[in-house]
Amino acid sequence: MIRSERWGKPSFIAACTLAASAALYGLALASGGEGGGHGGGNVTDLLYRILNFVLLVIILVVVIRKTTIKSFFANRKEEIRQKLESLKRDKEVAESRYRELETKLKEFEVQKRAIIDQFRADGAAEKEKIIKEARERAAQVLAQAEMTIERQLQAAKDRLRQDVAEIAAAKAKDIIAQQITDRDQEHLVSEFIERVERLH
Repeated sequence: MIRSERWGKPSFIAACTLAASAALYGLALASGGEGGGHGGGNVTDLLYRILNFVLLVIILVVVIRKTTIKSFFANRKEEIRQKLESLKRDKEVAESRYRELETKLKEFEVQKRAIIDQFRADGAAEKEKIIKEARERAAQVLAQAEMTIERQLQAAKDRLRQDVAEIAAAKAKDIIAQQITDRDQEHLVSEFIERVERLH
């Protein structure tokens, strides 16, 4: 029903074209019969042209029946609409991807700053630790040096005292040996013996 309504107009045009061609053909024959032999060539030429025109109209009608301009433009419109939707989807995907990458880039910047700050803090802490250890080590070295110097001074003092005592003893011995007499020696021996006897 719909097909017959849609294609009724082209069929009507084709029928009118055929009828007009037949009428023209009849007129051509009539004019050719009156004019004699000389007008026959023009009539034949006219008939060929009319026939070509009719065939062209028939071919156009058949082609229009097969693929209509309306359906062509409808299909083209649908293709364009689908392409626009596809481009719109691609654009949305690209924008989403761009926003995602932008977010990741911002997160990366934040992480980068955090890592740099952490490295700086670790570096400062390590620097303080190294300085503290160096100071402690220097203090230990100074303390050991002071202890070593103190020991060496004490040893030198002890040796000096010993040397002084030995020299004093030798001098005292020489002085006593020079000043003591035989009588003093006897007295000292007697005193020593008395002390020993008292102890026993």
